[in-house]
Amino acid sequence: MTIVIADDQERERLWLKELLKTSLGPDTNVLEASNGQEAIDLVNQKNPGLVFLDIEMPVMSGIKAAESILNSHPKTPVIMLSNHSDEVFVRKLWKLAPSDGAFGYVLKDSTDQQVIDAANAVLGGDCWIHPRIQRIIRRSESSATALTESEFEVLGGIAMGFTDKAIGRRLYITDKAVQARLKCLYGKLGIALKGATEEDEYNHRCRALNIAFRRGLINRSELEQWEESIN
Repeated sequence: MTIVIADDQERERLWLKELLKTSLGPDTNVLEASNGQEAIDLVNQKNPGLVFLDIEMPVMSGIKAAESILNSHPKTPVIMLSNHSDEVFVRKLWKLAPSDGAFGYVLKDSTDQQVIDAANAVLGGDCWIHPRIQRIIRRSESSATALTESEFEVLGGIAMGFTDKAIGRRLYITDKAVQARLKCLYGKLGIALKGATEEDEYNHRCRALNIAFRRGLINRSELEQWEESIN
């Protein structure tokens, strides 16, 4: 069986390669890629039985590579690797996960046995999601706490420091619509609205960003993408 491992860290690739060969057999053919585009090229050329993708890589991220691979090779089992359990990553990847296909999400602090369990599960046509990620998925699917696309848009706007008017211009909506989205955003983040309490000691925008960072709704790569989109 051929397996593709894509990770920009050689040490991570070596660890995973040795683990897979030890557990799945020495005849396992492991091909290595250092970015998402190389992974796509290898999948197109070799049609592997399993693909491991690191989420954060240069040239092309693992998320974009997974989307491309699953579009062109929908039956290829894919396991995502990450150092992070950021909700923004989970949210994006869960949209890509095939409803009837093999898919995995493994954190890099997982035990060796968990990695092998994930590999065996997806090779058998099942899904394997790290327990910590499962909790985030449940939260992201709850109507009381999950953000809609429109709420993510205004969250991105305040992260960039835009005023309501500036956000409205970029989203082609009115100031009142921006304020309505912000109200929903604050509610889902558990932030009391102005006038709701006698003591209003914080700026609601800053409070929203603080909670969003702690929940993993915003991270460095997401901010960089938002910055690029406005330039």
